[in-house]
Amino acid sequence: MGHTGGSGRYVEGERVFGPPSGVFDADWAAGLVLDRLGAGAGDRVEIARAAQLAWSARCAGRDAHEALAEAGLAPDLGRAVVGAVDDFTAAYGAGPAAEGPGPAGTPPTG
Repeated sequence: MGHTGGSGRYVEGERVFGPPSGVFDADWAAGLVLDRLGAGAGDRVEIARAAQLAWSARCAGRDAHEALAEAGLAPDLGRAVVGAVDDFTAAYGAGPAAEGPGPAGTPPTG
């Protein structure tokens, strides 16, 4: 079964163990936020969108907190999202510094 959503670079069964190294998965980061804050933090899809926005901002050299604030995300949730993105990228090497220049370091569009 193919994975729909995210980067699409792996099949669903691989998520049991974690996403492949170097691949950012906004849904996985959203799961971290929900694990830390509980279901009351918000809708998983919206949190995943915020995580993608934070990661894309970092890839573009922007401040992720500012990008989330500009998008209207509550400050407490924004801090939790950025923390989850930071933890995810450190654990899975998905940040632009880990990937280096070029297409791999470019956030996906769409």
